[in-house]
Amino acid sequence: MLEDNSQAGVYIKDLLFKYPQNEPVLRGISLKINPGERVALLGPTGTGKSTFMETLVGLKQPLSGEIWIQGILLEQKTLIQVRRQVGFCFQNPDDQLFMPTILEDITFGPLNYDLSPEIATEIAENLLVQFGLEKYANRSIYELSGGQKRLAALAAVLALKPEILILDEPTNGLDPLWRRNLAKILLQLPVKIILIASHDLNWVSKVTQRALILQAGKIQVDASTQNIIQDSSTLEYYGLPIDY
Repeated sequence: MLEDNSQAGVYIKDLLFKYPQNEPVLRGISLKINPGERVALLGPTGTGKSTFMETLVGLKQPLSGEIWIQGILLEQKTLIQVRRQVGFCFQNPDDQLFMPTILEDITFGPLNYDLSPEIATEIAENLLVQFGLEKYANRSIYELSGGQKRLAALAAVLALKPEILILDEPTNGLDPLWRRNLAKILLQLPVKIILIASHDLNWVSKVTQRALILQAGKIQVDASTQNIIQDSSTLEYYGLPIDY
C-alpha cells in the first residue's frame, strides 16, 4: 500500500532520523494516514514524538526514507508547497507567536499568502471569536496565559486553512472547559487529516479514531484509539498508565 504515493494523505517509508553522536530516534518507520483520519501519537516523554512530527514538515531532515504529503514528495524544492498543505502547532506556543499583537500573529500567514488585509482580518477576527480571544486581539502574547497562548497559536495555524493539521501536546495549559471546547472545534474542522501528539489520553480518545504508540524508534502499536485506551496492560507496558 505504501508504493502508491500519488494519492492524497500522508505516506512515510523507511524513515530514519538521528541526532549527531546519538542513537537513532526514528528507526525505519513506515506509515500511511488516509484522508478523513484523526490519529493520536502516543508515547512517554523522550520517545521522539516531536521529532517525528517535525520531520513531516521539513523542520528536521531525516538521514533516509521518504515522506509524501498529499502526493508530494517532501524535499528541499517542494518544502514551500508541502508547508502550504500542513498546519503545524508547536508544543511551546512561544516558538510560534512573534508579532506585536495576537491579531497580527493570526493575520500574518494569510497576508503572506497574498490575501487582502480586509480578508485576512476577517479570518482572524472570526477565529478570535471561535477561541474566545476577541478581547485580547490587540494584546501581546506576554499578556496572555499559557492556555490562551496555545489557543492563539492554533488560531494562527488555522488561518491558513491547512489540509492537514499536526498538533504537539495541544491541551497543555488548558483548563477542563477549554479542553472540551478545543475537542469540539477540532471535530468540526474541514481538514483532511489531524495528527495529535498528546499525553492527555482521556482527551485524545474523544478526538481521534486511530492511535499509534511510538517507542524505541518504531511504531509499536497501531490500533483504534478506543481499543488502546481500554487496554490498560498495553498502556502500562509502554509507560502510559491512564489513571495518572
